[in-house]
Amino acid sequence: MNHELIGQLLGFIMAHSAAIGDSLESNELLVPFVIVENRGERISLEFEADTQELAVAKAEKKLTELSNDVDAWSYSQDGLVTLQDGSKQDVFFYKIWSKGMSEPLQAYQMYQKHPFKLIGNVQILNYTESGLSADHQEAFIAGLDNGISAHPTGTEKWESWF
Repeated sequence: MNHELIGQLLGFIMAHSAAIGDSLESNELLVPFVIVENRGERISLEFEADTQELAVAKAEKKLTELSNDVDAWSYSQDGLVTLQDGSKQDVFFYKIWSKGMSEPLQAYQMYQKHPFKLIGNVQILNYTESGLSADHQEAFIAGLDNGISAHPTGTEKWESWF
């Protein structure tokens, strides 16, 4: 399994989500989207719907189909996590999948809407369960940094978003 590639996919979608989040109004949510990688080509698919729940459902259905037909995909949606004090925190929720993985890698990045700001480090929810190995964490982290750097806005604004 290519740990660096999976890190790159996560880093790129993190930067893309942050670039979108930075441009949203306070009452807007990120439209769920997937970036598909297939035979060296990259395309983005958005899942607009009347509600966020319907958009996420459409996206989840498409992810299942994509796993049969493409080399890799990365997915992002708006979400909430509950903090230890019971309060809710806005997050970008990610799923990353590449051929050979036992299940998609899941992660989230906390953020503040206005002024836009990323909070803390990305939180990986199922590193080993997805088939990634602790022995290859350095390659994964290098890939994560490379994925952020590969995004035009990520390169320009990443540090300022913290």
